[in-house]
Amino acid sequence: MKIREPKVAIVCDWLTNMGGAERVVLQLHKIFPEAPIYTSTFEQDKMPLFKGADVRTAWFQKLPGLLRKHQLLTLPRQWYFGRLKLKGFDFVISASGAEAKAVRAPDGVHVNMCYTPTLYYWVKPENYLNKSGTDGLNPLWRLGLKILLPYAKRWDLKASKRPDKMYAISTAVQGRIKKYYGRESELLYPPTDIERFENSGSQKRDGFVVFGRQVTHKRIDLAIASCNEVGAKLTVVGDGPEHQNLMNIAGPTVTFKTNVNDEDMVKYISTAEAFIFPNEEDFGIVAVEAQAAGTPVIAYRAGGSLDTVEEGVTGEFFDEQSVKSLSKILKDFNYKLYNRQSILENARKFSNQQFKNRIEDIVAKNTFQQ
Repeated sequence: MKIREPKVAIVCDWLTNMGGAERVVLQLHKIFPEAPIYTSTFEQDKMPLFKGADVRTAWFQKLPGLLRKHQLLTLPRQWYFGRLKLKGFDFVISASGAEAKAVRAPDGVHVNMCYTPTLYYWVKPENYLNKSGTDGLNPLWRLGLKILLPYAKRWDLKASKRPDKMYAISTAVQGRIKKYYGRESELLYPPTDIERFENSGSQKRDGFVVFGRQVTHKRIDLAIASCNEVGAKLTVVGDGPEHQNLMNIAGPTVTFKTNVNDEDMVKYISTAEAFIFPNEEDFGIVAVEAQAAGTPVIAYRAGGSLDTVEEGVTGEFFDEQSVKSLSKILKDFNYKLYNRQSILENARKFSNQQFKNRIEDIVAKNTFQQ
């Protein structure tokens, strides 16, 4: 019998800036280099790693740049993905936290890798409707979301029934899928480029580090306030709309680093006593990256951290997003109590290779090869 490789298609919400979700799609592209990638909009100049990929976009890709902002295109994306029938494919994987899960695969199996039930409908709509803070949309967008929210939730619930199987990126997301969509799901952890950090073993460690896009929900303010409280050194890596506000509250032991390249990022992580992870994330690749450098993590006990951090072995948890709760951990923390090899071994559970093995196993179980 001649074995035929399954014909695969990849689907994602948008490809406009290189973040965690886009790196998942990049790894899927590396696993299936011949598979077309269906998405709504694609900013090719910002995504050089997708050079040569067969990226197929919606009609609104032709709109002027300012009108292609994904916040403006919720209804067009619903229309596009809801009507997209991917005929002739044995296996369709949608990697999505929004509308891409609505595609159909009439000739094969549709598997959805769910980053989360759509945040702005179900999980944290207040983050997007709140006029204060840098997570909020502008007034026109907020008004539109508020008016359309009941319709959008009905549409999203219907779209969640389209995939044949759903895979959650963490146990927290698994619980949300059950709660909001009424569906069972299996775990499929996102890939992390741990090789970039593994050989960075540091000789001497001093102070704490926090990094990420500086917006309100990342709670970098909490890390700064807590280090102020205990007089601990903190390096804040990154930039964003909250940057000036964060600088305004920083004490003398806090240092900011912006425009940091990959090499320096590894240096800051691998020379810190611990990485502070003060926010709740669906998964939180940054916590795995820190562990890949042998650095323990101090994390808020919620979200994806419950999957990636092993308490007492690769880091510690604090129970409330308060200065009191985090300061207590910082004050008593001693990185010398943690075994670097154990931390590295935990990080390897979430490597690109583990992701590849898992995806290939899912494809083999869900397609008929002939």
